[in-house]
Parts: sequence; structure tokens; C-alpha cells
Amino acid sequence: MATEEFSKDKSNQQTNVKCETLEKGPKRKYTRKSKADEKAKEMIDQMINEQTNELTTEPTNRQIIEEKYDQRISELRNQHGGTDKEQDERSYLIYRLEKNREDNIFEEVMQPLVELYRQEQDSKTIIERVKDAMINTVNYTKIGQQEGKKQQITGKLIDLSLMDEDNLCVVDIDIHKDKSIEEIDKIRQNLIDSLPPNVGLVKTAHGGLHIYCNKNFYLLPSNRNVKVAVTDSFDIDVFAKMTKYKIENGLETKDIVQNRVVAPNTSIRETKNNQRVTLKYEAVNDWENASHLASLREILDKWNIDIEMSYKDYAQQQHDRIYGVQINDDGAIEQMNDELAQACVDGLKNLEIHNYPQPINMEVSLLSIFCGLYGITNESIRAEGMRNIRQFNKLSANADKNYGQASSNGERKPNPWILTKILRYHNKEYYEQIIKPLLKKNYEVKKQSKIVDTVKQIEKHEIDLKDVFTLTDVSSKALNGQYQNQLELVAEDLLKIIKVVPCQNGWCYVIKEYDCLHNTNAIHYKNKTAIYDQLRSIRLWQDG
Repeated sequence: MATEEFSKDKSNQQTNVKCETLEKGPKRKYTRKSKADEKAKEMIDQMINEQTNELTTEPTNRQIIEEKYDQRISELRNQHGGTDKEQDERSYLIYRLEKNREDNIFEEVMQPLVELYRQEQDSKTIIERVKDAMINTVNYTKIGQQEGKKQQITGKLIDLSLMDEDNLCVVDIDIHKDKSIEEIDKIRQNLIDSLPPNVGLVKTAHGGLHIYCNKNFYLLPSNRNVKVAVTDSFDIDVFAKMTKYKIENGLETKDIVQNRVVAPNTSIRETKNNQRVTLKYEAVNDWENASHLASLREILDKWNIDIEMSYKDYAQQQHDRIYGVQINDDGAIEQMNDELAQACVDGLKNLEIHNYPQPINMEVSLLSIFCGLYGITNESIRAEGMRNIRQFNKLSANADKNYGQASSNGERKPNPWILTKILRYHNKEYYEQIIKPLLKKNYEVKKQSKIVDTVKQIEKHEIDLKDVFTLTDVSSKALNGQYQNQLELVAEDLLKIIKVVPCQNGWCYVIKEYDCLHNTNAIHYKNKTAIYDQLRSIRLWQDG
């Protein structure tokens, strides 16, 4: 009882301090007023009270969500019959639901906060969303301005990869140029009439249409989806930010992939009937100020177009990418262990090897083989691979003729992981049965190594218990606007009080909190949901 009274007294004191600080400090200017802000304030006050009273239990709605989630799995298990394909898909869905139970439930619990964040993002206009991702075009071309060069600026490009969010996407309607101007105008207007009102519209240089909308979790196969639908009059492309960095030879590089769309008020020139003509991209509606955009799904559904990947395929793509990335934190290519190297050499058989280096998914080139083999550090395994090239594979005449030159070029660009990509496309059964499990094993070894490193960091007592700074101070700074939309300042303060550590069920969090019973700071272990509930008091969706 005494403890409860003390907690209430402490809560009242903290509330008073918070009010005084807000009155004395500079008044924060809000440029937007919305229901999302009002709801966010209510949630902040609620979470601060919960934290002050040291309520770390799960919210009651989590139990309801868990019950519904487990009921869904039970219903699927009790379903019988159907085709073999339907049974396989049902089994796979059960497997995914069980494997990702904690993450899925966490996402469900956090959905209200996610929706608040979305409302905040949706309230931004298109120009607010793209202003930091715009690049000048020069000399009436679609070429971006080069730094240091004096060139005539004639418009702008929007690089979706440079945006700090990935929800904006553009549907590009390319109306065939053999149509008359009257026909093009009519087709464009008919398309506009079929669209929901809340979209950004830009007329392209040749009379086509750019439609700006929100992706809203639509699982597109890639950044630039060309000719997702083709008619006699026009083609449809969809551009979005699905990946930010280039993937080369199965590896994610540090190079940002160009993902550009021409912005309105941009002029280009081209030759038509032996004359230079100037064409312009023009906004059809109030493009700059469009907000709360319609979803891509809503637009494509109107046209009966479905290009979304299944969750199974999307998850598989992400898993394959994770296992395939073999770049160390310092940017160097990781060495391949002998077990995996030997398996790759054993799989390089019955291949048609060509001389000209086409993309690996199209054909196997002699250069890619040599690049992969020279990346193997074990000399005996590498030598065996070299012998196998001619012994177990069919070389084209040009490949055989240029064997020595290709070997020399490959030695200068060693990368053993190219071999795994060759096998993925050209010896698929072997890849699935042998290589893929070894890649997963290699990934788990690296993951375990990182866990060990994390434990060592925790053992170094990087959280200073003597420092009085806690999450309450972070909340106070956020409410007073001291972070000024700078995420790095929030992260710097959070690192003083929170760490991620391995635990029996995967990953959990340790946080420094004030222990009122012992009048000192202490380390408490929290799961993902509990820690995120507390972080809701920091208004990350508005203060950085």
C-alpha cells in the first residue's frame, strides 16, 4: 500500500514538473492540426502514466488478439479436403502463422500506432514528400545535373530511392505515339475519369499520364514494373521504392539504385519531322498539394490488374536475399567456407558456358565462372573447379577460344558468391537441395556470432546506471520539441538507456529505469511489445 501511495505521489510530482517545463520553455509551433495529433497526445499521456506507475504488463487487447490468432490457426488445421495445391498452400500458411506468431501479434497490437503514423504521413502533400528527393534536369533532357558543371536547368526528376519513405508510387500510362493528338487526349481523359479523385496527376511530354498514389503494403515484384498491362492504345508501368540499394551477383551493395520519374514543369526537346520541338510535363490537377492519396490497389482493381506477389513468394525473396548477402560490415566480400565452396564446385556440371558475359539469370559466361572460382581461398578446391570447367561442361566455340583471356580477367575480380547465383538459375534442383541449406547454415553462424558480440557489449556495462537520465527525460525532451525532427538525437539518447540482447525466446530488450523501492536506477528486461509501448511516449512520428 505504501508503495502504491509513493508511486501516485511521484506521478503527481512528475506531472507538475512537466507542466512547468512547457510553460517556461519556448512554445512549440505546430503547422498541422489533425485528429491524429489529438489522438497521439492522448496516447502519450496514457503511456507516461503507465510508465510512471511501472505498469509493464501487456495491454488487455493483446490477450484478445492472441486468442483470435490461435483460433485462426486452429480453424485452418481443422479444414480438410481441396486439391493438392490448396492443401499445400494451407499447410504453408499454418507454418508461416506459427513461425511468425510473436511478430504478427506484435504488429497487430501496434496497428493503432501504425495507423496514426500513416495518417500523419498521408496528411503531407506530394511536394512535401518529394522535395528532398528532387534532382535538377539540364539542357532540355532527362539527365540529372552534374555537380560542379554550369548547365541550363530545365526541370526536375524525382528519385523515389532518395525519399525517406517508401509508400509513394507512380503509375505511368504510356499512350502509343501513333495516335492522333485528339485520340491521345480522349484516352487520357477517359483514364482520368476512371480514377478516384484523391490522386496526383501529371500529363507527360507525349500526352500520357503519371498517377501518384500510395502503395499501402502492395507487394510489387520490383522497383520498376514495366508493361504490367498492354493494350492496343497504351501500356501501363508501375514505379515504387521496393529496394533502395543495388543487388549485384546476389549481394546488396552500398550503391543506391536510380529510380527516377520526371516531375511536372519539366521541359525536354527532341527532333520531330526534322525539327527540334520542346515538350513539357504538366500538372493536370493541383499535384503539389494533393494529400491523403488513393491506394495503388484501388486503382489497379478498377482496371482488373493484379501484379502483386503472393506473401509466400515475397517472403521467399526476402529470405533468399538475406542468406545471399555476403558483405561484411566494413564493405569487404566475405570469404566462403570450404564446405560451401566444395558444394559449389560439385554443382558446376552439365552447364552450357558462353563467352559473352550476359546477365547470370540468362546464361552462364566463362568470366562469371572464373570470377567465382578465383574467389575460393582453398587452393585444392579451386584447382578442382578449374579442372571441371572443361571436363564436365560444354563450352561454346568462342568461350573455348577465349579461355585464357577470361581466366585472366576473372582473376582480377574474385567473388566466390557468384557461383551460388549461377547454380540458383542454372542448376535449380541442386541449389534447392544442397546450396540453399548451406547458405542458411552460414547465415545462422553469422547471426550467432553477432549475438555473442552483443552479449560482450552488454557485459561491458555500456548502460551507465549512475547517470540519472531515463526514458522519462527522453519523453520530456520530445514533448518540448528539443529533438527538432532530428532522429539521430533521439537515437543517441535511447542508446543511453536501451539495449537489444539475446534471450531464451530470441531477442529482448534491457532498459534502465528508476527503482522506487531502492531509490536507484536498475536494469529491467522487457519484450518487444512492452518496450514499444513505452517508446510511444516519444512521439517519433512527429519529433523525429
